[in-house]
Amino acid sequence: MRKQDQELSKKYKKNKRFEHVVSSLNEQLFHSQQNILENLEEKHPSIHILGAPRSGTTLLSQLIPSYLPVGHINNLIATFWKAPIYGIELSKKLIQQEYQSNFTSDFGRTSAINEPHEFGYFWNYHLQYDDLTQKLKSHEKNIDWLQLSTVIKNMTHSFQKPIVFKSFLLGFHAKLFYETLPKSCFIYVKRNIVDNALSIIKLREKLNGDKNLWGSIKPKQYPQLKNLTVYEQVIGQILCLEHEYLEQLETIPQKNKLICNYEDICNDPTSFLEMVNQKFLTNSEIPIKNISPFKINKRQINVDDKKEILSAIDKIHNLYPNLKTI
Repeated sequence: MRKQDQELSKKYKKNKRFEHVVSSLNEQLFHSQQNILENLEEKHPSIHILGAPRSGTTLLSQLIPSYLPVGHINNLIATFWKAPIYGIELSKKLIQQEYQSNFTSDFGRTSAINEPHEFGYFWNYHLQYDDLTQKLKSHEKNIDWLQLSTVIKNMTHSFQKPIVFKSFLLGFHAKLFYETLPKSCFIYVKRNIVDNALSIIKLREKLNGDKNLWGSIKPKQYPQLKNLTVYEQVIGQILCLEHEYLEQLETIPQKNKLICNYEDICNDPTSFLEMVNQKFLTNSEIPIKNISPFKINKRQINVDDKKEILSAIDKIHNLYPNLKTI
């Protein structure tokens, strides 16, 4: 669990009793799991979806396991964030039907038991984060990379296939993670920046109850960004995260990374899946159906809002002239 969590509006507040019960359960199972972890080779890759909040990461986490032979962290497994081997084995026993997403979510949150989960507590625990704020590079020495890699390899062993994750925090450490587990693969998804910004503002309004309150993950530039206007904060969040992720991916081989556009995926999901399959899974025998395009929700924007966003883009580039962006 996180020591510091965002204050959410009533609809999205966590159930404290449930959190307490499952935290206790995880502590008990964690010690038991240590006894069953095996020293395994990295047989299967882990695939990590990166992107700004509201950029399409949830759709990708639903789309890929719906049509490709990969495991995913569902809402049941995520309950066992300190003992995921137990979660995976229980899920395999209790949920035996083939996964096919309903492609619905509520600001990245899914409700059906077999739908994908962000697995945030898992990453907070293993990456030694007490909240969602990016740490300095020196923080990496605090991470037990051997333990994390052992757990990941045992998870893929339980699935007997690759696993796809939505990995916001891991994106800050993708380079070192790849060096630890060289079969690791990364997908960075980018969305039209105007639509992305408007969607984050809506997230702030719904989840936090106030568009002036920061929503979701914070890049290391947060101490400066938090003093800017709402539009500048949101644009800064998108562009600074993009810079941080792209910088991490820079030295990772092309065969282990894919940079894609949310709108392109929605328009032609079949081509995207074929690309992921051929690049990361090398399983050309998997037949992928002609999947219907996904509707792209274009948010209504008035002239003043658009002017504010364009001005915010200029402001962020002026503040951080060395940002790597697409």
